[in-house]
Amino acid sequence: MPPIPPIQLEPPGEREVVDRERAVEFVNLWKEQLREHRANIIQAAASSTGGDVDGDGGNVNDGHPWILCDRIRLSNKSYTIEAAHVIASFLTEPLFDDCPPLAHGIIEADLTDIIAGRMTEEAILVLKSICDAFANSNLVDVDLSENAIGEQAIGACETVVTLKSLERLSFCNNGFSGENMTTVADLLTRDNDGAGCIAGNLTKIHFYNNMSGEEGCKEFARIFEKCTRMEDLRFSGTRAGKAGSDIIASVLDAFLGAGNNPNLRKLDLYDNTFSSTASHEALFRALGSTTSLSHLNLGDCDLEDDGVKKVCHALFECDSNLEHLDLSGNVVTRRGAKHIADYIRDCGGKLKTLRLENNELTSKGVELIAAAFRGSEDGHSIEELQLNNCMVGAIGARALIDAFGPNGKDLPKLNNIFLNGNSFAGDVLSELEVAFDFRLGELEDNDSDGDADDDLSDDEEEEEEEEEEVPIAEADVDDLTSAMEKSRLV
Repeated sequence: MPPIPPIQLEPPGEREVVDRERAVEFVNLWKEQLREHRANIIQAAASSTGGDVDGDGGNVNDGHPWILCDRIRLSNKSYTIEAAHVIASFLTEPLFDDCPPLAHGIIEADLTDIIAGRMTEEAILVLKSICDAFANSNLVDVDLSENAIGEQAIGACETVVTLKSLERLSFCNNGFSGENMTTVADLLTRDNDGAGCIAGNLTKIHFYNNMSGEEGCKEFARIFEKCTRMEDLRFSGTRAGKAGSDIIASVLDAFLGAGNNPNLRKLDLYDNTFSSTASHEALFRALGSTTSLSHLNLGDCDLEDDGVKKVCHALFECDSNLEHLDLSGNVVTRRGAKHIADYIRDCGGKLKTLRLENNELTSKGVELIAAAFRGSEDGHSIEELQLNNCMVGAIGARALIDAFGPNGKDLPKLNNIFLNGNSFAGDVLSELEVAFDFRLGELEDNDSDGDADDDLSDDEEEEEEEEEEVPIAEADVDDLTSAMEKSRLV
């Protein structure tokens, strides 16, 4: 019989302010859950070994301390300092003689959104009390997102952020400024008692929806320089601007291109501004080195057609097994759609999710993409297709229906198709509903009074010739060189 795995603890109920009395209720509930779980382990072990069952576990644990819980989720509550002390004591005091303090066995701690509404001084004390409870733990995964913490509060989290065991860290929607990012970078890149820095051990780092700007990009570059084991990287929605985004592109180019992160699987750069030819080229080279990439989000990155072309070529060159591609909100037209279609055709049917909403594809661009899904012997592997707000009309709709095939035989794995915010007349709308049935997303913003295809220009109806490659201008080269210097690369 396989061993019974450790359990996860989390507080019950909806969002609330947790005072001392409520925290005691949580702790009593958790103790009961742990006692029940321990009893189940003892019973299962005794049954499989023929050993005796007694209150202390008898001989069934072979003298090794048991790990009853390895995950705790404290999120979506607002803890007073008194409540934090109660929970910290529970984590650090042994509940059973044969078990270590609970915090010692926890490897995943979800500490998101635990100080909402607290005054700054109390919020800092709450964070410090709970984080310090893990001082002797082997935490692997820590999520401190949704806590509006300034520089002082980051210091309060130092215990968990600098644990040698740490591999996965998330700081999303924390309101980080550039100065806050400097503090985070200092903590993650400093030498850890001769054992290297924390950043060198990280396999996941998520920074999303902060306000770090260009200065934050410089500090993130300083962190990423040390990340040689990175598998899951998210640096998005940080108000990077063009200059900051150039820094991000250059540091990715320098370190991915040098083979320092061969195992990168997920890359989310949503809402950066890769508008210059120099950043296009840097991003192109970086992506061309990501042979393990399965998830790429470049939504709202100001790539336009030329940038999308470079991205698609890079993905083809690196021959990664990309399953998720997001190019939404990049002002992609029919010309860019051709390159996306070429990539779909060349990737060998590996792609499962394609998100292209908020672009200017028109029906002609969607027609190219739909045609690219045809030809797979067993049907394409696409599961989700996002085409909201892409200026699509009847021509594009019917091209998608044709690509889907009778009863979906040509796209057998398609579960969701989103076409809201386009323009389909009533008869076309009915055709879509019949063809895609439950797979079709809501169409409440459809313009049923017209057809987007009425606005197609003569140029869009004709075959467009491929434009020649535009050489990088000297000014763009200077921009990239300057960005690389700013990122403190050695």
